[in-house]
Amino acid sequence: MTPSELYILYGFLAFISLLLVAMFGALVRLSISVGRVEGQITGLNNRITGLNDRITGLEGRIERIENRIERIEEQMTNFREQAAEIRGMLIGLNSRIDSLMRHHHDDDGRVVIVPEEVAAAD
Repeated sequence: MTPSELYILYGFLAFISLLLVAMFGALVRLSISVGRVEGQITGLNNRITGLNDRITGLEGRIERIENRIERIEEQMTNFREQAAEIRGMLIGLNSRIDSLMRHHHDDDGRVVIVPEEVAAAD
């Protein structure tokens, strides 16, 4: 082999070596990028898992709140019934008190209830 052929072979070997170094650099750079992407994906998965847990907790709280609202609605229905009953009792008591207030005592001390005066029809 002539020295010029050796220089060509050395040049070709140097080119191949540089090409291998460039490819190795690109491979390292890609592996770093892939590692970052995997880390971001892992972080996102962890955040999604945390959000899933929070949503599950919120679902339980919402269910408990719905149960409490149902109990409150039942209590309000009971209170309405009781208030209507009390209102009826007060109306009856009021009419009895009105009857008692319209009385007088006769000469013997007995109570005489005065009947209600009805307005005359024209």
